[in-house]
Amino acid sequence: MTDVNVVERLEDLPGEPPEAEYAVVDVITSTTTMVYALDSGASCVVPFSDRTRALEFREEGDRVVLGEEGGYPVEGFDGVPLPSVVDDLDVEDREVGIYTSNGTRAVGRIGRSDGVYAASTVNASAVADELQDKDEVWLVAAGRMSEPAVEDTAGVRLIELHLDGGPDSSDVEELRRQIRDSSTAEWIRGLGLGDDLDVVYDFDSTDTVPKLEDGRFEPS
Repeated sequence: MTDVNVVERLEDLPGEPPEAEYAVVDVITSTTTMVYALDSGASCVVPFSDRTRALEFREEGDRVVLGEEGGYPVEGFDGVPLPSVVDDLDVEDREVGIYTSNGTRAVGRIGRSDGVYAASTVNASAVADELQDKDEVWLVAAGRMSEPAVEDTAGVRLIELHLDGGPDSSDVEELRRQIRDSSTAEWIRGLGLGDDLDVVYDFDSTDTVPKLEDGRFEPS
């Protein structure tokens, strides 16, 4: 039986995370965008928790680098990490770097170059399939600005339900409602980016599971 551990914000991870499999969940929108980029043809997605290193990566080749700090654009990046931005850029067969305040910082805090999965509502079932037979699993809700985030907790819950036989329709609708009513979703709508949330609400719409291999997320 898989030993499942859950944290509601990245800061709750142990100081020295144990040897285990980790699924990082940043629904709006770091990990959702990672999945979307791979589904859009990116060769890999490279997470960064350091802005300078992300910008250096951008200059080292024909790469696309998305970034945000506190949810806002960062000078020097190609755009913010949103599915609509991926649609506007040519990512086919290119490496995509992502730097974010929460999701990629959670990956950095785990401190592994492999054994980490990017998870969201869009690939929760596929992530659960990957984790089903592992000895120890950590489901990490990234949170927002050091606080738990409703949407990330809902994303973790969706994975838990899949690990336990699968959600029913009422579970799905309740989790979708929680995300829709979250303060983060409200903020995104206020920026006129509500269409990006439609991707988030499309639960289990892809079998793509980004898995960290040598510091790069590639489809598992």
